[in-house]
Amino acid sequence: MLKPVCYKTDVCQGYQQALDDFGITELLAKLSNYSDADFDSAWIQPQQQELENLAAILISQLTDSINGKLIANYLNAIRQGNQDILPSFTKQKFPPLSIDLPANFPDVAKTPRFLYGDKLRWRSSESDTDWGIVIGRFYSFAPHRCCWTWCYLIWLSSYSPSAAWIVADIAWEEDLEPLEMEPVL
Repeated sequence: MLKPVCYKTDVCQGYQQALDDFGITELLAKLSNYSDADFDSAWIQPQQQELENLAAILISQLTDSINGKLIANYLNAIRQGNQDILPSFTKQKFPPLSIDLPANFPDVAKTPRFLYGDKLRWRSSESDTDWGIVIGRFYSFAPHRCCWTWCYLIWLSSYSPSAAWIVADIAWEEDLEPLEMEPVL
């Protein structure tokens, strides 16, 4: 089960409720105990982070495979109250995961959100997080998202918590946010 990083009980409960409401908790539990002819979680013993990454990949693949017929069938069953006859995903075919460079590279649809020189910090519910300045970026395959996206090279502030052992680090665009003002030390 995902464990949110937060200190406010109501925020954690709301986060957990969302995981429960959207079936993520159930999916993670099923993945951690799943066994069939091709896979046995007891033998492989996947770690929690691996289970969370796998759940994200499965949700992403499902999202990419949605089509009009599937949506219409599900919606029709829901409207008629016949959720026991919902179409099954057991015959669903997923395309193989491709890490090939996008065909339209370097003209990718998603433009980088941050520019060289931007001051950024890692997204975190904690106030003590790393921050620095963008000194580079590259377009790379993000295995945790099963797609290509921007990754940034950040020159850490000398006051950043990790600056004692590293001067620069990389982070995916989704893990960064603009730094409004440098933390007061």
